[in-house]
This record gives sequence, C-alpha cells and structure tokens, in this order.
Amino acid sequence: MGDQSNDEEDAPLANPEQGDVPVEVEVEPGATSEVILSTRTSRAWIGLLPVLVVLVVILVFVFQNPKNVKVSLFTLSGTLPLSVALLGAVILGALMALALGSVRIFQLRRQVHRKTGRSEGNSRRFR
Repeated sequence: MGDQSNDEEDAPLANPEQGDVPVEVEVEPGATSEVILSTRTSRAWIGLLPVLVVLVVILVFVFQNPKNVKVSLFTLSGTLPLSVALLGAVILGALMALALGSVRIFQLRRQVHRKTGRSEGNSRRFR
C-alpha cells in the first residue's frame, strides 16, 4: 500500500470555482484508475432525495388527517380538511418570516452601504 500514489490528491479539479469534487472509483487490478468529478447535475439528483422524503411525509400527513374542521379568518369562514388547514398555517407563517427577514436584510444592506461610503450615483438606494 505504501508504493501506490494517491491519484486523488494529484488530479486537478476541472472547475474549482463550481465546487467540483474528485470521487474515487473502484477499478480492477491492472486497470488505470480515473477520477470522476461531481457535477451540478449529479448534486441536483442527490438534493432531490430529501425533497422526495419531505413530499412523502406531507402526503402521509394529508391522508391521515382527512377530517373536516371549521376555519374562520376575520370575516371568512368555511370547512377544510384538517391537514390542508395546518399546511396553510405553516405556509402563511413561512411567508411572514420571509417577509420580515427580507426587510431586515434590506435595512442591513443600507447600513453597510452608508458605512462603506459608496457614492450615491453608483449604488442603488432602498427607501
């Protein structure tokens, strides 16, 4: 084992800015070893797995909670399946958090632009 060189360390990355990562592959003895680089497409497929798991969990939740409940919001009222009402509440909460977080990010950007002393002609102003 001490006589073998580590091809992974010597192999240049195809595009280091995009985060290409060398991957070891098993080869038969006597065959030349190659380094296979991770691509955006392969990482997208790997990222799809957690999305599918979450989707399955949501579907199980929806099918296990079909009972209708009365929902009232201000002057509107009606009946919805429990799962749809709860998912709607979660989505509304996420949208509110996104809106408040976005406002805070804009405030922080304005402070940074003011402190760095950028000229008003070159930077966009948020009011």
